Amino acid sequence: MFIALCYVVTALLLYCLALSHAMGAKRWGLMGLVFGPWIVPMFITHKRLRWLKAQGSTNVSVLVR
Repeated sequence: MFIALCYVVTALLLYCLALSHAMGAKRWGLMGLVFGPWIVPMFITHKRLRWLKAQGSTNVSVLVR
């Protein structure tokens, strides 16, 4: 029961995050439902690669954390 709840929560979280970052919310929500928390690192990597591609190779930016 707990594992199923984790998968559903992950799916909802990824759906909302993908929707806010314009990344295909249905696809990421479905992957979150199928793979659960194991897909989160792939989501973070994909989001960063999309950002770098949109930024272009000639621009320089500084990330402040």
